[in-house]
Amino acid sequence: MPLLNLRTWRFALTLCLVIFTSISASALSFDFLPESLDFISSVEIEDPQDHEVVAHEATSAEGHSDHADEGGGHHGPDTSPLFFIILAVFIGAATRHFLKKIPVPFTALLLIIGIVLGVLNRMGLFMHWGDVDVSFIHDSFIWAAHIDPHMLFFVFLPILIFEAAFAMDLHTFKKSAANSVILAVPGILMALILTGVMVYAIDIFDIGLEGWANWSLAFMFGSVISATDPVAVVALLKDLGASKKLGTLIEGESLLNDGTAIVLFMVFFLGISGEASDKNGFVEFLRVALGGVGVGLFFGWIVLRWLKKVFNDAMVEISVVVAAAYITFYVAENFLHVSGVLSLVALGLLIGGFGRSSISPQVEHFMHEFWELAGFIANCLIFLIVGFVIAERTEFSANDFLSLGIIYVGIHVVRALVILVHYPFMKNTGYGLPVKDAIVVWYGALRGAIGLALALMVAGVDSNLMAESMDITPDQATVIKDQFLFLIAGTVTLTLLVNATTIKMLVQKLGLLDLPPAKALMIKSSSEYMLSSAESHVQKLKADRQYRKVNWSSVAEYLPKEIALIQDIDESKLEVAKMAEHRTRILEKEKGSYWRQFKDGTLGADALRTLTDTVNEILDIKGETSLSARKDLEELWKPAKWLSVTQSWPIIGRITENAFFDRLAVSYDCAAGFVAAQEDCLKLLESMYRAEAVEERKNLEIIEQEINENVISGQTFMRNLRNTYPEIFRAISTRQAIRSVLNYELHTVHRLKSKGRLNNSEVSRITSDIEIRMKMLMEKPPSIELPDTKELILSISWLKGLSKESQKLVNDACQTKIYSTGQRIVKNIKPGDGLYIIARGSVNVKDGDHTLEVLGKGDAIGEITYFTKEESAFTVVAESPATILWVSLNNIDKMIATDPELKSMLMKHASGRLAVRLLSTHEKYRHMDDRQLRSVGEKGTMIEVKKGKLYSVPEGKTSALISGKVVSSQNDKLVISTPKALTFKEVKALQDAWVIEI
Repeated sequence: MPLLNLRTWRFALTLCLVIFTSISASALSFDFLPESLDFISSVEIEDPQDHEVVAHEATSAEGHSDHADEGGGHHGPDTSPLFFIILAVFIGAATRHFLKKIPVPFTALLLIIGIVLGVLNRMGLFMHWGDVDVSFIHDSFIWAAHIDPHMLFFVFLPILIFEAAFAMDLHTFKKSAANSVILAVPGILMALILTGVMVYAIDIFDIGLEGWANWSLAFMFGSVISATDPVAVVALLKDLGASKKLGTLIEGESLLNDGTAIVLFMVFFLGISGEASDKNGFVEFLRVALGGVGVGLFFGWIVLRWLKKVFNDAMVEISVVVAAAYITFYVAENFLHVSGVLSLVALGLLIGGFGRSSISPQVEHFMHEFWELAGFIANCLIFLIVGFVIAERTEFSANDFLSLGIIYVGIHVVRALVILVHYPFMKNTGYGLPVKDAIVVWYGALRGAIGLALALMVAGVDSNLMAESMDITPDQATVIKDQFLFLIAGTVTLTLLVNATTIKMLVQKLGLLDLPPAKALMIKSSSEYMLSSAESHVQKLKADRQYRKVNWSSVAEYLPKEIALIQDIDESKLEVAKMAEHRTRILEKEKGSYWRQFKDGTLGADALRTLTDTVNEILDIKGETSLSARKDLEELWKPAKWLSVTQSWPIIGRITENAFFDRLAVSYDCAAGFVAAQEDCLKLLESMYRAEAVEERKNLEIIEQEINENVISGQTFMRNLRNTYPEIFRAISTRQAIRSVLNYELHTVHRLKSKGRLNNSEVSRITSDIEIRMKMLMEKPPSIELPDTKELILSISWLKGLSKESQKLVNDACQTKIYSTGQRIVKNIKPGDGLYIIARGSVNVKDGDHTLEVLGKGDAIGEITYFTKEESAFTVVAESPATILWVSLNNIDKMIATDPELKSMLMKHASGRLAVRLLSTHEKYRHMDDRQLRSVGEKGTMIEVKKGKLYSVPEGKTSALISGKVVSSQNDKLVISTPKALTFKEVKALQDAWVIEI
């Protein structure tokens, strides 16, 4: 909607301005961070400006005073931070626009610009330009170079971490999470130890880093240098069209890695800074890590509950999510002292993944756009700041460059060892890890803002406290701090300038950007179709008198160019690959259809999640299986069995019964959305037919059959559920009809606006009224009006035929039970199990894995056992969601005593069922189907034969033994003990037996 678009972007830009204006205000006085702020903020850190900026203040004070006397100078509060933020955004925008053709990642360019400007500022080039005082530029650069590390954490980290987690595909992350955790927990521990040993050895062997032979210092450095920040690599992989799985693995590892690194860093940092804790390190690590995840999930749950109550209000929804990111990080770090990074990861994944459907469909796109904008601005600021810190604050000697070179090479060796050790597990976990992907994961582990912020914290530790804890002199402590900052800053610079700029070449060399042959052919086919269509359009224009004087040779230059295949194609593998590629395109269309239906309001949020999860699972197979080779749809959409089990529990029984029917409603919603998506896929298939040559359409015909199978399957499920539970169909179709009317109203308003019949204010007022009704529909959809027991009884023909007194007795005596598909109703029916009357749905009577009969509405279970008093060896399982009226044994006796007609009805049903079981193989009835056999059996009679009594088969009739044991009266060796047709004219009962005469 145009109005929503305008409002949202105006709000997004205003909010960004407010956020970063508040940053500048906080920079002037960072007192909002209490001294108790978790591990990070609880450590007393020297203000670097007290020592390093004082010289600037002293040298410039006189000049400022002179300018002030002349009416110039700076008046009021220091606005250097605000100017730097404005300048940084302009530099970022200019870099993205003017330098986008340079083969250097965006963040690396920002780092270079920051370093260059910092060096020039350090040379004093931003104090005066001739007679013009530009010291405000110098002051802003000094502010950036000496930024408080707490600001990097508490202002920028919530944006960067949440934005990355929010934008991540939850399904892909879940499949990659195990490998990410392997690299982020045991991997970082291994890297920490090996890196610590490396820097320890540099001092021991007198290569450099004097005084670093301290395990706490060495391991603290290992934790900082192991924190990865592959934002440049991930962005590059996305731009190049590399595997989303690879990008997700790298980014997922980074998100988890940052949280782990910070927690490990604090364990050693508190000791170095003189504030060591006596808590168990492992227990504390688990508390901080798991606690952070818990905080994120808690706030995420609250936010999602809130967002579900909001409809199409971008300001509210975006504001709530932004505030949630900051409050989650603040509460985790400040009050609960757990990992704020991991809390943001959990929050972002929950809202952006599972909770994506809780965001209004019209707002969801702008939400992602807003966070991309916020992340862009934050990255502009951070990487420029990193450049200024490197240029302005690093102190080093020539020997430090040797140490830096060793460490740069060493961390790559360590990273390779970490991946090599864990590779046997990673290659078989989730999506796996191909060797080529492993090389990119190794080389793409850049270092960035997190590591630098931690290094700045180390640089700000009081030298006296550090000297006392390490048993060295304060001067040595100062040198170590300078070296620490230089080595981290240098590693950040090298990984960005070397790894980030060359990884594109590595990815291309590994062939990860090579198009599969089938995809290359599909792109070529599409380009040929576009060229043909464009040329046809040109011919139509040439026939138009208005375009008679057009320079058609110039027009031809703008026609699409035909794409040539740049690789040889293995014809033997091409057919399979083309089929897989076609299926993948169809599945992507199906997934898009679900989101379109959700946006239109015709598909519910629960159904959307179920269906998209199913498509994601099939997409993981890469189109190698049939589109119709899915889990049985009824199995996929059936309600959970626990809902059926708990319905008999006191108090919560009614709640779970409602939940059961709500789940059935979701199942129907899924089926309706599924069928609609398949129809959209068929439309896509039509366009694919037009683009393919006639001889190439064989694969598309197979895919069409697969889609049609899906349509039939979905329609069958809908029909069965509609017939069984018409109330569900009525409620959902009513909701869809209402939403369709509202959508039509909305489209009509925009059509009238486009014709000039409504102005903006009128459109806004009418649209607001429509959206209010849409929200009402969302919050209070048409309810499912379930029938009571009396209505169920009247829906069963043979119960409806009873007298009103008997119907009332049945109503009082029976209990309603609901079973989901595949749930066992009863096993080995005993005489005391009572009577089960099927009011809705269908059930299977099974003997092991063999289905003896399928029973439907009006059929009874247990009536044969009631008469024969023998236990049945059969199991009854719900074939579809079923509603059963259950009557206990005592109540059956009471009902039959009150109304003897009920006994004859039960015998009639029992006779019909027995006829189907016992006479289907009989020569006389072999030609009949089950329905005919049942009709014949219901006309028969059940007869009890007492032990020792004779029974003669009447002339012209067929008799079958139901239960008991009989023997031929002519030959006492011919015994029948299993239910089957009697082949003798006369038998004697060896025990009480039942016989059916037909």
